[in-house]
Amino acid sequence: MEASLKPGPVTQQQQEESDTRTYDDLYAITFGNKTFVAVGQSGVVRTSSDNGSTWDNGTSGTERHLYEIAYGDSTFVSVGQSATNLYSSNNGATWSSGTTTETSNYYGVANGDNVFSAVGNVNILRSTDNGSNWTTMTTANLRDVGFGNSTFVACGADGATYTSANGSSWTSGTTVTSNLLNGITFGNNIFIAVGASGTLIKSTDNGSTFAVGNSQVSTNLYSIAYGNSKFVAVGSNTVIASSDNTGSTFGIKETIYSFNDVTFGNGVFAAVGDDENIYTSTDGDTWTKVYGKP
Repeated sequence: MEASLKPGPVTQQQQEESDTRTYDDLYAITFGNKTFVAVGQSGVVRTSSDNGSTWDNGTSGTERHLYEIAYGDSTFVSVGQSATNLYSSNNGATWSSGTTTETSNYYGVANGDNVFSAVGNVNILRSTDNGSNWTTMTTANLRDVGFGNSTFVACGADGATYTSANGSSWTSGTTVTSNLLNGITFGNNIFIAVGASGTLIKSTDNGSTFAVGNSQVSTNLYSIAYGNSKFVAVGSNTVIASSDNTGSTFGIKETIYSFNDVTFGNGVFAAVGDDENIYTSTDGDTWTKVYGKP
């Protein structure tokens, strides 16, 4: 086990080392098998098995950016720059490379019913062997994908939404916004997607139709998660949370912190941002920094 990354008492030597260290930006985080795993710039991997209290190094084996991560079937899968796709069966400690014929960027990945689905700015991929091999399914310009009620729902450029029962055959939905949609989640039988200029749309029929909601903000939203009977979305100097599990009414919780992704696991929300900043919260209202650039 490598040494914990959680800051302790700072000596003068440690402060000097911190001043010269390069902190990579974290782009994505997920939870699985009692472990939070975050990924990001230049292949950085950070893991925590104690609800975000301490963080350890993972070894991705790549210098390419990793844009998203998902967990399922006892496997973490991450996708990113230039069709980079990695999988780990030891809670993010080490990673292996999957196989694909594609070369474009992939920004979203999700697991459901023994299938991983990955989406990017050119097409949609599918893996049925825990990220070892990927097959190109269809062309689409997307940024994220979620899974719930036996359905994959993806979102992306120009308000696009797509649905699939198995990650193989995809159906394009009717757009209700022209804004870019960056993130999507599922909770309480509801899919909610968020995006540019505070865009928030909600579906109660497994992504067949969406309705425009009110996020209360006009800043860019990058990610949304569900837990503890509420939805929490993060973005540029923004954290918002729903007042209940319907996602009908949101309140502004933070206007200082900027996060690239948020997830929920074991009673805790965890959000990641630039300079390896990692914050946790049990309610989406109050956030505590647990790691990052001093």
